[in-house]
Amino acid sequence: MAPESMVHALEQIRGLLEVNGRLLDIHPSGEPPPIFVRQDNERHLTGWIQEESDYVSYTQAEDALREAVRRGWFRREKRELVTFATYATHLEALREHLRQNWQDAWIEDLVAMQIENQLSSLARQKEIIVEEQIWLSRYQPTLP
Repeated sequence: MAPESMVHALEQIRGLLEVNGRLLDIHPSGEPPPIFVRQDNERHLTGWIQEESDYVSYTQAEDALREAVRRGWFRREKRELVTFATYATHLEALREHLRQNWQDAWIEDLVAMQIENQLSSLARQKEIIVEEQIWLSRYQPTLP
């Protein structure tokens, strides 16, 4: 969605909210999520999730929210950065998750090879972990 469309959507949302309503915004930070392989009690960084849009849309969402606040439509009440983790027991399960839930994301071939190499270790417990940083924000609409 183009940034000006995001700003327009926020203006429309403001008009739809009840007097005591709130806008809840949840979106990734825009930083590529790291991929770890856990072997027993050790975690090893193997690479990052790549995205076709290079995470630009998340920056555009931030800019649109800032613009809505600047225009006086909303006041930010709360903002928190949380870690959302995705776990997989094997690489194909993670790729299937990405296909179903994050269609423009992929894992580079070299990273995939490193994941497979780490998973073939002699460790008893092994898993892939993707840690995505997510912004959770709450906005109060201002009175027109």
